[in-house]
Amino acid sequence: MDIQQRIQCKPLNTLDKSVLDQVEQTYTSSFPVNERRDFDLVRKMLEDNPDFKIYAFIRQGIYVGFISAWVFEYFAYIEHFAIDESARNGGIGAGAIKQFMEICQLPVVLEVELPKEDLSKHRIRFYERLGFILNTHPYLQPPYRSGEEWLDMYLMTYGEIDLEKRYEQIKEILYKRVYGII
Repeated sequence: MDIQQRIQCKPLNTLDKSVLDQVEQTYTSSFPVNERRDFDLVRKMLEDNPDFKIYAFIRQGIYVGFISAWVFEYFAYIEHFAIDESARNGGIGAGAIKQFMEICQLPVVLEVELPKEDLSKHRIRFYERLGFILNTHPYLQPPYRSGEEWLDMYLMTYGEIDLEKRYEQIKEILYKRVYGII
């Protein structure tokens, strides 16, 4: 049995408190403060916004990671994806992304850091191995908190979505519905 088949992608709701607590630990340890929301806001969005979803990855009954995503009309946007530190480097990440894409059944968009450092280059290669395409059109990620800087990023896509033609439309959707701008 391959690793992808052993990973379960479970949609969460606010009643899944113990798993959400594990997601919070992974979330806060995996992303710097300027690249994430306060987790109390994440919990509130999960409760109040039907477009926002959190999926926990479970392997052999044990939590191993999560994806937070926004599901829109014709694409899904992965806002955050992380494998718990205790489960990294075993192929779980690739299997988890594949499980999410099977469940999602939509083209997928995500943001990546510019390939300036080895870690960001490694992340881009990871997504490219899964079939994502890097778009090098300049993209700025809005700040999560007032007074913080916008971040230089690139977008990557998977599936039937032409980012060259729909870049402005996708950017507008992300800015308005994910970041609350425009």
